[in-house]
Amino acid sequence: MQNLKPYYDAALAADTEVKRIAQEIDTHFSDGTEDGKKKALELRPALDEAKSKAEQANQLYISMRDASLVDDNAAALFTPPADPAAQSDKGEDPKVISRTAFDALNPAARSKFINAGGKVQD
Repeated sequence: MQNLKPYYDAALAADTEVKRIAQEIDTHFSDGTEDGKKKALELRPALDEAKSKAEQANQLYISMRDASLVDDNAAALFTPPADPAAQSDKGEDPKVISRTAFDALNPAARSKFINAGGKVQD
């Protein structure tokens, strides 16, 4: 599996840059002066460029993430699953337990036991 951290970090840094420029524009524009509005408008091309770079970085991360999900072990898709009857002989949990043993289990373990096909004997 590939290391996706550099791609994620690049996407995160690009998003942070967009937020930084947007905050700077907001600060200048909220100043209320004509000079502040002028500075805010001058930063718009930088914001557009940062947004474009952030979108590209995010798309690259998504593409690399999706590419890493492809499994080269296609043969496993064509093999039959293990026989459940053969697995029950390997010392797994018993399929039949007494009522007292069942009552001693916590609710999650009881649910798991019943859902796995377990039976309770009195």
